[in-house]
Amino acid sequence: MKRLALLALALAATAAAAPLAQAADLIEPPVLEAPEVTPHVSRGWYLRGDIGWAHMSVGGVDYYQGGLPNPVLATFDVHDLGDSWMAGVGIGYQVNSNFRVDWTYNHYFDADFEGASALNVACSDGSGGICSYDDNTTLALSVLMANAYFDLGNFSGFTPYVGFGLGGAHTHWGDLTNQEYWVSGTVPGTLASDTHSPKNGWRFAWALHAGMSYDLAANLKLDAGYTYTHVSGGDMFGFGAASGDPGTQGYHDDIQIHAVRAGLRWSIY
Repeated sequence: MKRLALLALALAATAAAAPLAQAADLIEPPVLEAPEVTPHVSRGWYLRGDIGWAHMSVGGVDYYQGGLPNPVLATFDVHDLGDSWMAGVGIGYQVNSNFRVDWTYNHYFDADFEGASALNVACSDGSGGICSYDDNTTLALSVLMANAYFDLGNFSGFTPYVGFGLGGAHTHWGDLTNQEYWVSGTVPGTLASDTHSPKNGWRFAWALHAGMSYDLAANLKLDAGYTYTHVSGGDMFGFGAASGDPGTQGYHDDIQIHAVRAGLRWSIY
């Protein structure tokens, strides 16, 4: 009798649970979808400032020797252009996350130029001795450039980039001092010297850039990179005062600049 009562109770509980199970099947739990995230795209104006170190070289120096009326074009036997510090400022615009442009002014401070217009030639005094010539000056450059950059993605705050620029460079050659000195014969020492005024002006220039920026803050980036700048050749120095010729005597070939620099970019939008 007791067994029949337990069996009846189990059947009743099963019958009562069946509708609840069917109701649970009809009610589906809500599906929670993650909100759509729109990537932030940086746009707007920025200011930049840079300092760096640069190594300069010049392809060669040509000059007229012999003076009027029939000077002869010759080439420096030795020429070397040294290193320089640089500083620059600029304003730019971030077009999107992968492309930006800016306009920069960079100044390369005085680099020493050491050369020899002639080595081991007959002395000008007619003594029969052998002489050489030392030629020394300095070069500074002011470079205006319009640049475009391609940012290659942001990786935990680091953004590598490449770029190029077109513009102009103004040369600031100093006075060139030319000294003739005895190598052999008579008495070794300086025979004569002359000073040549510089011939400065604007030259076409282009540049290639590569570097990496790092997000210091939402609107401030640390930027470090390398820039190669190519400056076209042009006038370098005039004839010495003793010649009475006001024209150009010396011409420099293309100038190449290899610069490493670091600076800040500050977004102002």
